[in-house]
Amino acid sequence: MLKRCLLVFCGVLCLLTCATGSVFAISAEQKAMIADNCTVIREDLKKVQRSDARARVYLGGKYELILNKYVTPLNVRLVENSLSSVSFIENQNTMASNKMKFANDYVEYQQRLEELVSMDCKNESEAFYKKLEEVRTKRKKVEQDVKEMRNSLTKFVELVGKLKETLNAKTK
Repeated sequence: MLKRCLLVFCGVLCLLTCATGSVFAISAEQKAMIADNCTVIREDLKKVQRSDARARVYLGGKYELILNKYVTPLNVRLVENSLSSVSFIENQNTMASNKMKFANDYVEYQQRLEELVSMDCKNESEAFYKKLEEVRTKRKKVEQDVKEMRNSLTKFVELVGKLKETLNAKTK
């Protein structure tokens, strides 16, 4: 019964999204709240923008450091020593791809956020809200990219652990 209710709800939600372009239309009360609090909303968005920019620089720098100082040199040594490194190379490619995706998605997110911050939310409350929903979607995409990068890093650590075990077994 619960599954059927969820399916019906998802179907209605899909229809609303397809028909209106957004899940729920913004009410007159919501428009008024956005207009009344426009200055505060914009200031808060600017704080998020600054915070996210610092996080991007930090994460991007750390990803780059890990790739250039640890992953790539290890793969080069594995190849030079004729050790099986297919999984390491695949992981390196995944990490590089994830880093590129993160950078590109972040730029898109930041551009949309900049557009949002510069909007006149007092007079364009509904357009502002729609842009806010778009920015939220872009931010979730960046969050997903960070999770994928973290998974790649976890995989790298696991591969290094297995390599260590293999090398220790050979030296005994």
